[in-house]
Amino acid sequence: MTSVAIIPDMALTLCSQGLLFAGRPVRINTNSPKIARYFADFLAGDNPIHFGEPESAATITVHVRERDGLCESSPWFRARGHFAFARFTLADAFWFNLRTREVYGVCTPEAADDVWRWRAHILPALLGILSAVIGVAPVHGACVARGGRGTLLTGPSGTGKSTLTIALAKRGYKLLSDEWTYISAAGPDVAAWGLSVPVKLLPDASRFFPELLNYCPATALNGEAAYEVFPEECFGVSRQTHSSVNGIVLLERTALPGCRVDQISAAEATHRLSQELEPLEGPLEYCYQHQLALIQRLAGAACLRLSFNENPCKVAEALDAVLARME
Repeated sequence: MTSVAIIPDMALTLCSQGLLFAGRPVRINTNSPKIARYFADFLAGDNPIHFGEPESAATITVHVRERDGLCESSPWFRARGHFAFARFTLADAFWFNLRTREVYGVCTPEAADDVWRWRAHILPALLGILSAVIGVAPVHGACVARGGRGTLLTGPSGTGKSTLTIALAKRGYKLLSDEWTYISAAGPDVAAWGLSVPVKLLPDASRFFPELLNYCPATALNGEAAYEVFPEECFGVSRQTHSSVNGIVLLERTALPGCRVDQISAAEATHRLSQELEPLEGPLEYCYQHQLALIQRLAGAACLRLSFNENPCKVAEALDAVLARME
């Protein structure tokens, strides 16, 4: 449901809309129709909803101020207790109160015009920071799906999650996510959700994916030089917004060349996923406990360890064969 409301103390006309993120309701308020459209397009996998239970909703308010300001990239994040602050350029700022599930942000018209930055950095960061307090568990891992069956791929940074994810997507898997996957309850089951963000691939990925040679590496939000490309455009692969979780694959790099897939216990797999969660304390501890409970509900998935030091396309072929036998 989309509506227009007047907030007297701010003297603003707001575009207000209810959207779903990872199956959870989020209210978006802004005085910019352009930013309202960014949110609606970004979360287009779900339909706008009417809030019957406002206590379960987070609220994000973004105010575009008519003032000049440098739009130079300047990412900065800080948190203390249940408060957090984020900045992406010198022309924006966002304050979080995680206890009340509220975000308030301001930016200049120039910053509001940067649709790529909103889609690639700002929107996923705002929603990712909020995820823990709205009943969602953010997992540092990728997710692909085929035939309605989803597989989580998780491992330490630098393991090769993104390159393997793209290699699997090029073999016909639907791409949900390549870096962060969001787990939430869906009735008696849990589901994995992804966001329509660019994939981030390190410069040497062009050795395996020649499509990247049509692009130039740039400085990512974490300061790394990387390709940040939308996989639909760069590789012609298909996306999917959410899926069941039928498999969990722990990735590890080895010194010796080759690829090996071994079955592991659900306890080992869910323990690894739990370690990826950021512990929350004090008034937010209940959110952390809810996230741990969500992860434990994945214990029915088939669990594997993939050890490799090989071309990601060959690794994807080997993993694809194992997953096909398990369907």
